[in-house]
Amino acid sequence: MGWHYNDLTNITGAPRAFAEPTGYAFDAYGTRHITYAGIDKHIHALWWNPSGWHHKDLTVAAGAPPGVGNTAIGYVLFCTQHVIYFGQLLDELWCDNGNNSGWRHVELVSAAGNKILVAITGRPMGYAFTGQGTQHVNVVDGEGYIHEYWWDNRGWHHNNLTTITGAPKAGGNPTGYVFDAQGTQHVTYVGDDQHVHELWWNTTGWHHNDLTNATSAPDAEINRDVPGYVFAAQGTQHVNYVGVDHHVHELWWDISGWHHNDLTNATGAPNTDELTPGAGYVLAGTQHVVFLGLDNHIHELWWDNSGWHHNDLSVATGAPPGASRPPSGHAFAAYGSQHVIYADLNSHVIELYWTP
Repeated sequence: MGWHYNDLTNITGAPRAFAEPTGYAFDAYGTRHITYAGIDKHIHALWWNPSGWHHKDLTVAAGAPPGVGNTAIGYVLFCTQHVIYFGQLLDELWCDNGNNSGWRHVELVSAAGNKILVAITGRPMGYAFTGQGTQHVNVVDGEGYIHEYWWDNRGWHHNNLTTITGAPKAGGNPTGYVFDAQGTQHVTYVGDDQHVHELWWNTTGWHHNDLTNATSAPDAEINRDVPGYVFAAQGTQHVNYVGVDHHVHELWWDISGWHHNDLTNATGAPNTDELTPGAGYVLAGTQHVVFLGLDNHIHELWWDNSGWHHNDLSVATGAPPGASRPPSGHAFAAYGSQHVIYADLNSHVIELYWTP
């Protein structure tokens, strides 16, 4: 019970991490997965089943090009796994079962029939839209345009979301999530105006919303991620960002509209510089936002019906300090557990985990 930690690099003998690891749960198979770019520039997967932790070199398994040191983002669509990274251009590794065998490779720009665009920069973000049976990968190019590569059963396609919506150009990486109850998609980012912007899709197409204007929230730190998630039990959306005050801010939506909350002020937690795409997640009736504090500790902000609270996970677990990149987190509904992943100062992949 409570919080604990594992050094997954030591447990599995996998290569050390070059970029921050991220994780996801594969509930249909009762497994968990962590993906990252190693110091060998290969994309690696650490995966757990009831027999323990395992390692697979996905670059070798798929015969794929090496990564260029960026984050490898994983997600699940039905009974398939997908990992997005920058390699040859914009690459997908995918597997159609739960035991990590049979990995394949696709270069998405060519698959979507594009000519080479203005150089893609930053980090790609991918997610599945189960209600539509589609996949979506968002990236920003060197001119600040947000591009979407999306897949349906006819193959891969391309949209320039900035052009479609008339939204401001990006000053940071886009992140995305799906609101299943409403059948909508949401892509959030910091604009070059330091506002938090939302591009959202329903059956009438793509739309734009300036969330900073909608909530009168403080400006965002430029060139930072703006992760979002849905709290299905409450019917709410939540978008987190780092403000110019180095506080963690929450923009949240219910049927009455968008609102703002300064989570650092609400909890007395330390300041931070950055969040990752997997910073926020939900477990049962609670919300969780994890970050690397300026004290180099891993911190958790968590909400229950009594309000927001703070927990120093480094102190709670005795885990090693974080490196220069923030952690990501996810819930494992099958076991009622939480998992926070980061790379320590030795570039080892560290898991902080909570069990009821």
